[in-house]
Amino acid sequence: MRIRNLLPVALLAASGLFVGAGHASAAGGYPGFQCFKTQDRDQYCSDAKVKNHATGDAWIKTCPADVLKAVSGKPYILDKRPAAAKSC
Repeated sequence: MRIRNLLPVALLAASGLFVGAGHASAAGGYPGFQCFKTQDRDQYCSDAKVKNHATGDAWIKTCPADVLKAVSGKPYILDKRPAAAKSC
């Protein structure tokens, strides 16, 4: 398969990552810090607790395009913000 055929599929998959962002994970629920990891294993978390899915999704969309392209897995909620977490 050629790279030009894979790129649209990768973009569609990346956009689907945000669909499940509002579901509380085993780690915590709302209100909580919205977090996600990148392919480089960097962790990004919101600076403040978000109250719901819409607020968490809005925060994710404020991240730079290069960070969003590297998102790995689904976003999740944490009760405490890790000290080493990056911010958008």
